[in-house]
Amino acid sequence: MGSGMPQIEQHQVLWDILLKKMHRILGTSVYFHSFLAIISIVLQALYLNYIVSNYHLFNKRSYLPAYTYILVTSLLPQWSQPGVELFNNWLFLILIHLIYQTYSDLNTRKILFNIGFVFGLLVLFNFPNFWFLVFIAFAIAMLRAYKPAEWMVTLLGTITPLYLFVGIAYLTDHLFLISKLFSTSFSLDFRLNNATIIALAVVLALSLAGIIMLSKQMSRMLFQIKKIWWVNILFFIFAIISTSGIYKQGAEIWVVCLVPASMFISKSWMIAKPKWLPELLHLGFIAAIIYINWFFKS
Repeated sequence: MGSGMPQIEQHQVLWDILLKKMHRILGTSVYFHSFLAIISIVLQALYLNYIVSNYHLFNKRSYLPAYTYILVTSLLPQWSQPGVELFNNWLFLILIHLIYQTYSDLNTRKILFNIGFVFGLLVLFNFPNFWFLVFIAFAIAMLRAYKPAEWMVTLLGTITPLYLFVGIAYLTDHLFLISKLFSTSFSLDFRLNNATIIALAVVLALSLAGIIMLSKQMSRMLFQIKKIWWVNILFFIFAIISTSGIYKQGAEIWVVCLVPASMFISKSWMIAKPKWLPELLHLGFIAAIIYINWFFKS
C-alpha cells in the first residue's frame, strides 16, 4: 500500500480546505492516513460490488469486482495512498450509481439534480474532472429519452455547489480561491516511469480482455444491462481522457480509471474457454503486483 501524506495541487481548493480540517481533528500521522486509505479502498470495493450486483451486470453474484478493485489499487503504491484522487473515487461511485438509476427510477428529476450536484463537487475537488460533463450528457442520453426540463435540472444541480462555494468565498473574503480553482496547468509532456508503464499496460490488457469477453455476451443480455455496460465503456474512455495534460502530477492521476477497469477485469476472470486462461491471467496479475512493488519500491 502507498504511504505518505496526501498531496495537494494548487487547483484542488476544496480538497485543501478539507485536508486542513482533517489535520486539525485527526492529526498528521502518516500511518493513520495510510490506514484510512486502506479502509477507504476496502469500502469502495464493497460499494462497487454492491452496485454491480444490484444491477445484475454479471451472470451470478460474487465478490469478484470488490476483489479486483483491491488488486488493481495494489499495482502501484501511488494508487493506494491517501489523496484527492482516492477521495474522488467515492464521488465517481456515487455518480455512476445515480446514472444507472435514471433508467428505471420514477423520481428521475431528484436523481438528475443529485448527478449534477456530485459532478459539481468533483470539479471543485479536482478541476480536470470537468471532462466528465460530456460523459454525463452521453450517459443520460443513452439511458433516457431527451427531455429539456430534465437536462436543466441536471445543470441546476451542477451549478449549486459552485454557487455555494462562490457565496461562502465572498462572505468570508476569500474570493482569491476562485482564481486558484481554475489554475490547472496543462502540459503535453507525456513521460511515465517504468513502473507506471507496466501497471497501465497490465490494467489496459486485462480490461481489453474483459471487454472482448463482454462483447461476446452482449447479444444475450437484457436491453437495460446492455445499455449500462455501454455507459461503463464510456466512463472508462472519459476517465482516460480526464488525465490528458496533467501527467506531471504523478501516477495517481490514473486512479479514476480503476473503477471502470475493475468491472471489465472482473469479466476477464470469467472466460470459459480455455479454462486455464483466467487462472493464468490472475496469476500474471499477482506477479505484476509483486514485481512492481518489489523492484520499483522507493
